[in-house]
Amino acid sequence: MDWDEFVLRPGDRAEAWGRLVRTAHGTWFDPPLAVSLVLIHPRPVSPPSRLAVPVSGADFTHVAQRYELDGDLEGWATVDGVWTGSELRVDRHSSRRPEPDLRPAWDTPPCPPPPGGWPHGTNYAGNLDFDLGDLSDSGAAVMVVMFRPGTGQAVLVVAAADPATVEARLRPQLGERLCVVPSRWAKHDIDAVSGHLHRHWEDWNIYQSAVAASEDGQAFVTASLTQMLPEIAAWAATLPAGILTLKPWLVPARAVR
Repeated sequence: MDWDEFVLRPGDRAEAWGRLVRTAHGTWFDPPLAVSLVLIHPRPVSPPSRLAVPVSGADFTHVAQRYELDGDLEGWATVDGVWTGSELRVDRHSSRRPEPDLRPAWDTPPCPPPPGGWPHGTNYAGNLDFDLGDLSDSGAAVMVVMFRPGTGQAVLVVAAADPATVEARLRPQLGERLCVVPSRWAKHDIDAVSGHLHRHWEDWNIYQSAVAASEDGQAFVTASLTQMLPEIAAWAATLPAGILTLKPWLVPARAVR
């Protein structure tokens, strides 16, 4: 992955969906952050977050969910403009909301099915009953995720740094409902990437990060951030391919496929 392609530089055109907010102090554009429920009526206009970028040229007649109180104004929009290095100069607006990111399907386990196919039968909630013990804490199991190859079928997929230990613990409990694959990373590799991101949470403008499972059951770290900075791209380029997915909110048009 060429992360440098995603670095937003002065003069780049960028488009994003988010919250426009205007107060007495200026106009800002916020990433689509989770919003807390406000029980005060009338509710105030939420101030811009620490992640918001200054904007000029915002037109609040083209926003969705427009709301105004005491001179403050907010609304949601997809805006397109030029990044100057300190603000986004907006020249196009749309209330069109982008499609959400697709989640991994987790429907085809990365092991060949047993003779006769994956077994049917789950508990009342459609899950499997098992006890991991200390497999995750010890690092023997790096990622554990439930796959559902069909109706009434559940298979526990474990990306294991120590497959023999995982097999000895879980095979007697799950039988053919278990799929163990070698993990591409050790637990300390995942922890090191996550830890580095959290140490730079503020200065890299990160607003969400997690350890997730790919469609083949492997662990990876994901992080959402306002924009790709050169130092982030340089660090990410030193990591093995596939261990990190970065999701910058403001992306230069050249990087959009």
